[in-house]
Amino acid sequence: MNNPKKIMFAISDTGGGHRSAAAAIIAAMNPKQNVQCTIVDLLRATAFPGLKQAPEIYDYCSINHLWLNNLFFRKTNSIKRINALTRIIYFQCRQHLERQLATIQPDIVVAVHPLVIGLLHLIRKMSNATWPIITVVTDLVTIHASWATPGADLYLVPTQEAFHSLIKYGVPLNHIMYTGFPIHPKFTHHKLTQNQARKQLGIELDRFTVLLTGGGVGAGNMNEWVSTLEQECKDKQILVITGNNKQLYSELINRKNTSNRIHVYGFVNNMETMMSASDVIVSKAGPGTIMESITMKRPLIITEAVGIQETGNIDYVTKNRLGYYCPSPKVACKEINEIAKKNCDAHTLYDHLVTNGSMRITNIIHQQFEERSTPNPITERNHTIIRGA
Repeated sequence: MNNPKKIMFAISDTGGGHRSAAAAIIAAMNPKQNVQCTIVDLLRATAFPGLKQAPEIYDYCSINHLWLNNLFFRKTNSIKRINALTRIIYFQCRQHLERQLATIQPDIVVAVHPLVIGLLHLIRKMSNATWPIITVVTDLVTIHASWATPGADLYLVPTQEAFHSLIKYGVPLNHIMYTGFPIHPKFTHHKLTQNQARKQLGIELDRFTVLLTGGGVGAGNMNEWVSTLEQECKDKQILVITGNNKQLYSELINRKNTSNRIHVYGFVNNMETMMSASDVIVSKAGPGTIMESITMKRPLIITEAVGIQETGNIDYVTKNRLGYYCPSPKVACKEINEIAKKNCDAHTLYDHLVTNGSMRITNIIHQQFEERSTPNPITERNHTIIRGA
């Protein structure tokens, strides 16, 4: 048998979205292809003080000190600054990084985090490697300059807004492809009916159900939201996902006044079942949850943007009539009660927006394998931009 083709997915576990996107692409790979995939938290692999704790710092700031995340966004939102920081980090950590790449020996590297693009470019340049770098952008609208870091051979974007942002940052047009967001096949191929999903979760079958999530970090004032939902949506069933926020999970589980209408979950791997069981989804403006909700054809209540990078997602939801922006829990409850009264068929609302980004991305990756026999296969060909996500 031929040796497997090796793909390295370079991420950072700052939030759950980057790993989820990489996992979605891997799951969409053709099983007949002889491919070996590895996910690497490249920022942690630097062993650089601060960067190696990036996931923990991100979680802490997102929950307790969001202003620090926003300050970092503003101060580094420049390609020149990102390049300067990247070079400092690389030359301090090059042995760790080059050892990591030498161990995996990838044929293609897929960057699913903006801060790894420049590092990968320098590793490739300094080690005279030839593997292509394909960047998968996971932010929908508000695009940090680091996503446009020079050095990647292709930039795959989830929306037209992201496409035009990269052009404004100076990324060559023929290096950008509009593919849609990488949704895991378990969402696009989910076959459970709402009642079947509710039976699987062991919850009431005939009660209008609200799913409340704060993303992978369990961000936002979830305690207040749960209390208000309990008071203002008295006939509704509430599913609460706290993600990796163990303190929040413990507080909600131990609440003495928690009714039997509220079901609390920690970090879950069956979000497709949770969404299928629900009638409406209440969430922060995380891109993954938004695009998964669209795929599952569930109306959205957006509570807030956790970080500047999520601000544009609110307009994306409201302009496309995918849901409502309700920063106040009481206002959100009014919308939820109205949605329940309308009893509309949410399953037919978003057909024109359902994407298959993961499949398109895997097709592009496989195409690069086929073209590896020619020199500089990505940069020398004239790309056709994929229209319509």
